[in-house]
Amino acid sequence: MFRSKNVSRKNQFTYWLEHDAKDCGLMQPPLSDALALQFIRYYLLGENWYVVNPVSHEQCNTQAVHEILMKCSYQYRKEYARAIRRCKSK
Repeated sequence: MFRSKNVSRKNQFTYWLEHDAKDCGLMQPPLSDALALQFIRYYLLGENWYVVNPVSHEQCNTQAVHEILMKCSYQYRKEYARAIRRCKSK
């Protein structure tokens, strides 16, 4: 991922748009799915977030998405709690 020593974590995406992104006229520049997830993960979970379990990269992405949704989505937290209750009742 793009990292600049002089740019704070919260401003990485803005810096990328201004300096490293391709000029696409009126539209936003293309962004790969991996880079998009990295920007979102650094912004919402913090620079020091990491996974200690020996799992694949795809499982790390799943855990990051889960933690972001738990942090930012009330609807997801309700659905997750409902799913956990269903599993416990079986």
